[in-house]
Amino acid sequence: METTRTKIVAILRRGEATIEELTHALDLAPATIRRHLDILQRDGFVRVWPVRRETGRPHYAFALTEAGGDLLPHHYIRITTRLIEEIVALRPGETAGRSGRELASLLFERLAEDLADAYEPRIDGATLAERIDQTVAVLADEGLVFEVEPQEDAYLFRGSECPCRRLAGPAGDEVCGHDQRLLGRLLQADVEALGGEGSCVYRVRRRPSG
Repeated sequence: METTRTKIVAILRRGEATIEELTHALDLAPATIRRHLDILQRDGFVRVWPVRRETGRPHYAFALTEAGGDLLPHHYIRITTRLIEEIVALRPGETAGRSGRELASLLFERLAEDLADAYEPRIDGATLAERIDQTVAVLADEGLVFEVEPQEDAYLFRGSECPCRRLAGPAGDEVCGHDQRLLGRLLQADVEALGGEGSCVYRVRRRPSG
């Protein structure tokens, strides 16, 4: 894939964007952006829909399809290995009578606990900002990649590469709950799950003192 197209895909992995937004982000001519988007749409990697404005002609928003989300390399090896270890460790009494969704929830709960146990001693920042930097770094090594956006009184975490969400399917909300508790332990902060199409989004705030 050409470099420009790779950059477009990387931006769209964070959420939908218009041609104007892509033009500003990449400092390229709109015609160049349109040409690459046409190719990505033709190949089934990008979808597009009109967005009406209060005045004037509608503009168009672009987002990745599921096939488009697979274009960039993932780093799931360590997290997949941990998940396999959790499956192997299951005892017959723990699997009997459980549905697939219930088993997935159990596995993700244990995976989150194991990650928290492994990394909690290493997150020793004195401030929330320092703990965020440390947490993002250690989870990235596991294949859990978060983008962090500072807000006025909080931080917004967006995990667009989380493999657990895809593995869980309809149980995605339960997986978000497990990741929510994992982040809460590592960050020592209040973590609110916001959901999000194609990504896991959390709002992180400092815990009240006292």
